[in-house]
Amino acid sequence: MGARGKGSPAYRTPRTAGEAWQGKIERLSWGGLGLAHSEDGRLILLRAPLALFPGEEVQAEVRWKPRHGEGTVKAWVSRDPRRIPAACPVAERCGGCDLWEAGPAAGELKRQMVEDLFRRALPEAPAWSWRAAPEEARRHRIQLHWNGRILGFHRRGTNQIVEVSACPAAADALSAALPRFREALLGKLLPTRPQRWELSASTPAAKVFATDEGGRTWVLEPDGFQRSDESAEQILDGLRLRHRPGGFFQACPAWAWTAFKDLLTGWDLKGGTLFDLYGGVGLFSALLKDRFTRFELVESDEAAVGFARKNLSLLHLDFEARVADVEAWVGERLAEGGPGLGSGGDAILLDPPREGLSAELCAQLQTAGAGRLVLVGCDGAAFCRDAKRLGPAWKLTKLAALDLFPLTHHAECVGLFEPAGDSR
Repeated sequence: MGARGKGSPAYRTPRTAGEAWQGKIERLSWGGLGLAHSEDGRLILLRAPLALFPGEEVQAEVRWKPRHGEGTVKAWVSRDPRRIPAACPVAERCGGCDLWEAGPAAGELKRQMVEDLFRRALPEAPAWSWRAAPEEARRHRIQLHWNGRILGFHRRGTNQIVEVSACPAAADALSAALPRFREALLGKLLPTRPQRWELSASTPAAKVFATDEGGRTWVLEPDGFQRSDESAEQILDGLRLRHRPGGFFQACPAWAWTAFKDLLTGWDLKGGTLFDLYGGVGLFSALLKDRFTRFELVESDEAAVGFARKNLSLLHLDFEARVADVEAWVGERLAEGGPGLGSGGDAILLDPPREGLSAELCAQLQTAGAGRLVLVGCDGAAFCRDAKRLGPAWKLTKLAALDLFPLTHHAECVGLFEPAGDSR
């Protein structure tokens, strides 16, 4: 090993104790981090509740690692004039939202974070588009924690609970249901053991459901929460999509439907068969119902596939919906002697869980015969990793990010791929 240059001893042994640091935020990075540099040039990554703006001067506690520092903002020396007071009384403590004080500038800050991600992780990507969330977009699903006495959200960075009686980030019906839900828990009208609950709402947000960790559901009636086997219903563009309360569905259903529809139709996604992989209850097949002649949906959740069959049958689509592991199913289709996975007039759409695609599935898709492939990802880092893994057979030709998670640093990434060498 060669000798280190002058000044390197400072990098040799990490200092674990936090040190006070003051300086300016230079730019924003993916994940809501503010980037700065120490006097000796080392990179500093800073977190802060309620948003950071480039150009703000802050005081922070920094812990140094071998080549960079990570810290938490403790105070502001100068604030961006666009910063506004948070509309949530527990915003600084609650771990659910981290952009409250950004106000109307939240969309622009998130765009800067996505820009940083794509610039570093996908430097050869095409020009990309950004769709900010409308002001009225609110969550129709929230996860709450109950410890036997307190109902609320996890405190930022801990498992402690911040008690809440309302949530301005949620649909009005959900927020208004919180006091009644707490009363039902305290009154032992619902299971009282400590656990995580999900409150969800239909679209329009008329019905409110409470689902425990065991998947049991109660619906809020005029006289309180009543045990129910009723399905949730989302009416989107006049179409009815049903799903199990507590099962996966978009956090802001109406806004997600509009954003995806505008994007995919704008990309002129259409063809013969749509292979809707990780298809859930059929949202993308329903959304693209007039743009493909046939649909093949694959999803490992048996309950979701049951709802998909009902949802797509009501739309009178030519479809097949299977309960299967996507990777195993694709492997069988593409194995020697298998039926293959589409032809030039077909498309593959993948909307995997947060962890993204496996390396094996990306390798399998190298020989898929479809003419177009769409990748959707709610974790930007996993999305960029998978976009690179899909090469060399697939070339990223269009790229977008959608703000489907208002008031947080999270964004949905969507990419359109075509076979490498395709001149279209």
